[in-house]
Amino acid sequence: MASIDSVPSAAINDTRRTKHGLDRDYIYGRWGPYQRLQLAFTYFHLLETTFQLMIGVFIAYSPGFQCASSDHKNQSLTNTSFGTTYETCDKKMYRNGSIRHGLKSVQGCFEYVYVLKKHSTIVTEFDLVCDQAYLAELIQAVLMAGQIAGAVFVSPVCDRMGRKTVHLSCNLLTLIIGISAAFAPNYTTLVILKFILGVLQQGMVMSGVVLTLEIFPERIRFHAAIWGAFVTSSGLVVMTGIAYLLQNFSWRYLQITLSCFSLLSLIQYWTQDESLRWLIVNGKMKRIEKILLKVAKWNKLDYEDLMQNVKHKMATVRDGKEETNETLLKNENTRYKAEKYSIKTILHTRSILIISFMMCFIWVTDNLTYFGLTLMATSLAGNRFLNFFFSAFVEYVSLTLNIVMLHRLGRISTLIVFHSVAGISLTLATVLNYFTDSDSSLTTLSIIATLTGKMAMTGSISVLYLFTPELFPTNIRNFGMGMCSTVARIGALISSFAGTLARHTPWAPGAVFSVMCFVVIVIVLYLPETRGIDLPQTLEEVKIWYAENSGIKLGKYKRKKANQDLETVVP
Repeated sequence: MASIDSVPSAAINDTRRTKHGLDRDYIYGRWGPYQRLQLAFTYFHLLETTFQLMIGVFIAYSPGFQCASSDHKNQSLTNTSFGTTYETCDKKMYRNGSIRHGLKSVQGCFEYVYVLKKHSTIVTEFDLVCDQAYLAELIQAVLMAGQIAGAVFVSPVCDRMGRKTVHLSCNLLTLIIGISAAFAPNYTTLVILKFILGVLQQGMVMSGVVLTLEIFPERIRFHAAIWGAFVTSSGLVVMTGIAYLLQNFSWRYLQITLSCFSLLSLIQYWTQDESLRWLIVNGKMKRIEKILLKVAKWNKLDYEDLMQNVKHKMATVRDGKEETNETLLKNENTRYKAEKYSIKTILHTRSILIISFMMCFIWVTDNLTYFGLTLMATSLAGNRFLNFFFSAFVEYVSLTLNIVMLHRLGRISTLIVFHSVAGISLTLATVLNYFTDSDSSLTTLSIIATLTGKMAMTGSISVLYLFTPELFPTNIRNFGMGMCSTVARIGALISSFAGTLARHTPWAPGAVFSVMCFVVIVIVLYLPETRGIDLPQTLEEVKIWYAENSGIKLGKYKRKKANQDLETVVP
């Protein structure tokens, strides 16, 4: 029998709402000041994750440079009195001081002259140019690799130890490691610290997304992703302003300033609570009671009514099936058996495994495209700060559209629209860029098309952060998010070198991005729609729901075989 959670809240709110305004289908009873305060802290932490992820755009910026003259005073490209020309990556010496008498020797540069101050970025400080240029992009790739490790190792911990524990630990360590990175004495130390920051960043994102999602009731749950994405985009805008103000200082000041946003972690233990959904599924009654006292006080609800509501929820998911056990509802000391899942759960449940593969490809596509376009923003023609600002600002457009589209169209149709816009825009940008030939009007159109593609990818990623957790039961929800994010980091890691590819083959990045977007449009048609469905609590709910609600039916997973899909899962 399907759980009560599988029934859309809108269809039963009238019959499940008490005279005191308590919504029996919502774990917190009703929306109120308590949830808004919890969300304020969680969303603020998103700023910190955005800063640590994208700060490389500014601290690893590669400015114009050339080989420095031997006396460190001549910064021109030529020095005819010595018969030497100073080029980008080497200096050439000619016989008798004249080019027409022939080249005598070519030597590599020992020092470089930059258009920015020596310590402005890690590129200028550590001379990461010419044959060492890949090391600048490697720092961003290493951070992405850290995200992969974080998704693999941290996300399962969220499901076992709780969302708050992981979120608080990662936030506090981000403060310590982030400031430490500003004092890195050499490149190797910086790379190691950036890897650790990648692990912590992913831990904060995964725990924060699920923590936020589990606070919302079904009818407004899509707002979790939209508001979170607005905060993330605002983080990019705020970071641009801070980077602009500190552009004449060492990159270390920018690293310290942005890391100090994690100071809120020092009071986070007392201000942020664990997810009630996680506590309920894992039977943590003492912690549940403490939180319900706070909810009742802040939201002006009766504590006993809230406790009965929670016990009812525990009864409906006990042992993975719906029960109406009145003894459980009355006895606070009833022993509760929580479902425990692992990676074997996904591998041994074919319907979930297929859906997981589909989601992983979509995550790879969106992250490869989004980060590729974002990291290349400062290389566009014009002021790098202004270009990055516009690249971030266009995200507000897609997020505003998301509010309407998710409410009216649902998750599937919204993903199709955004990937269609991205695929067409990036194809157009690739064609325009190929035929531009210094034509300013075509260059402008190419930039507009690229920003449109970036806008669409922002909208799609915000949908994924909402859509993906909705496909997994509570005790594997963080693991499902972590799995998709792990694979997605591969795309993000590769995107670190999109700029290098563009310098050698200008049309290649756009072509790859657009083709993958069109493939996603086909894949999305096979996914089940989650609009109007409460978050699934148990594995059995999910398997039946997949079988009955897949978009284009997945062969053997049609409705008539729903019961046959209930495989035995090895815990």
